[in-house]
Amino acid sequence: MARQRLAYAHWLRQMRRGAMMNVQARNGTGAAPTAGWWRAWCERVRLGRWAHFLVLPLATYDPFSPCCDALLAAVRGVASAFALLTFGYLLNSVSDRQMDLDARKNPFIANGVGEHRHSLTGALLLSVLLALFSPWPAQIATAVCLAFGCVYSMGPRIKSIPFVGTLANLGNFGPLLFVGMSDATLPPHFGYVALIFGTLLLQNQLIHEAADALEDHSGGLRTTWLALGQRWTAVLASFLGLGATAAATRLGPSAESTAFMGVTVFGAGFPVLLAWRGAHASDAARLRVTHRWCALAFGIAIFTAWRWGTR
Repeated sequence: MARQRLAYAHWLRQMRRGAMMNVQARNGTGAAPTAGWWRAWCERVRLGRWAHFLVLPLATYDPFSPCCDALLAAVRGVASAFALLTFGYLLNSVSDRQMDLDARKNPFIANGVGEHRHSLTGALLLSVLLALFSPWPAQIATAVCLAFGCVYSMGPRIKSIPFVGTLANLGNFGPLLFVGMSDATLPPHFGYVALIFGTLLLQNQLIHEAADALEDHSGGLRTTWLALGQRWTAVLASFLGLGATAAATRLGPSAESTAFMGVTVFGAGFPVLLAWRGAHASDAARLRVTHRWCALAFGIAIFTAWRWGTR
């Protein structure tokens, strides 16, 4: 047993060493990236991993309200989401740099990948500034998002607690649905919209935990995936997918056809694939990306049917 632990520790060191070499090779000398400053900054904040969340503030967009007010609220909401996501993802990367193994996921596991303090400070100040010009529900949403981002990454490490860590993602991303509000009132049936987003977010998080199972285990984290195992996590994912599609049917007749299509995709398709290939990290990572874009397409279709079907 001791020999196996030593071999495993050696393998982890080799993985981290290879990841650091990959980052340094991409950045040239390891101190001055050859790419432009914008591309280097986007890599540090992992923009490609959260750009799809920038549409969330548009959930409260009213296409029938005065054009100027609606557009200003939408732009402010997207800007708030950009600042909040930058802060949250960058803080998470810095906090996890001693645990992550994949340089594509976290470039901060190597030295010389660029500053982070100024970016964190700037994102935090921009989030607060935009909140000052927002209605009070958006201000509360901003505060909740910042608080969950700090707790999730810095501690206490709630993501090491099964189910609690998974559910914490609702606090990280759910408030983004509210930061684009133009006033203190919500559109009709908005609770079902939030429920759809929440269930699909948790389903994606379960796939994420499958892809990161090795890193989480080596870092001493006990996620829902590690606690339940492959089969029961897939069952939980199926219930979440069915919950999302059931909520979609409550948004009106125009959304029902899209909702029933979602039963096949999210209630059966992704859970079956998770049970089949979830134990393979590379397959789970690809499955998570596929789920992300399928959920985005589903959300756009549901939003269109909901907002234009209620008039």
